[in-house]
Amino acid sequence: MPAAMTYRYPWQAMVPDYARAAIGIVCAGAPLALTELPLAVTAVLAFLAAIFAAFAAQAALRHATRILVSGRDIRALPMGIRLDWDRLTRLRLAYFSVRRDGRQGWMELKLASGRCTLRIDSRLEGFTEVVRQAAAAAGEACVPLEPATLSNLANLGIAVVDAPPLEEHR
Repeated sequence: MPAAMTYRYPWQAMVPDYARAAIGIVCAGAPLALTELPLAVTAVLAFLAAIFAAFAAQAALRHATRILVSGRDIRALPMGIRLDWDRLTRLRLAYFSVRRDGRQGWMELKLASGRCTLRIDSRLEGFTEVVRQAAAAAGEACVPLEPATLSNLANLGIAVVDAPPLEEHR
């Protein structure tokens, strides 16, 4: 692997989030701007507009995020998150489906080292390569993996040989 690779969320992947945020802000904000409403209704609509504005800010931050992966660590900028591969304590790869048949979903990679956590979703360009590097680091660090994570890794064609399965606690 080269010294460091940079990955980002492409514009096309973020358009649905931006559209949802804009529709929510307009639907909640238009009545506030165009009519006089009872205080309770105004409060509810203002709260909804604020939630959609926060969602828009979160989408903009994700769109601005750059994930830098090297043989030594993974970084998320501009948040300033850095995880050293040799100090990795947790790797979780989850799949979320929007349909009952399991299709049309997305994956989320969660990495942790001590109290520092990084979440990356599958809209990231090069997501599979990032997961491959993280899985290799988890194997080298003998990070225990949940059965669902092992299954999701296999679905991406990634085998982790060295990582022990997570023991279930009862």
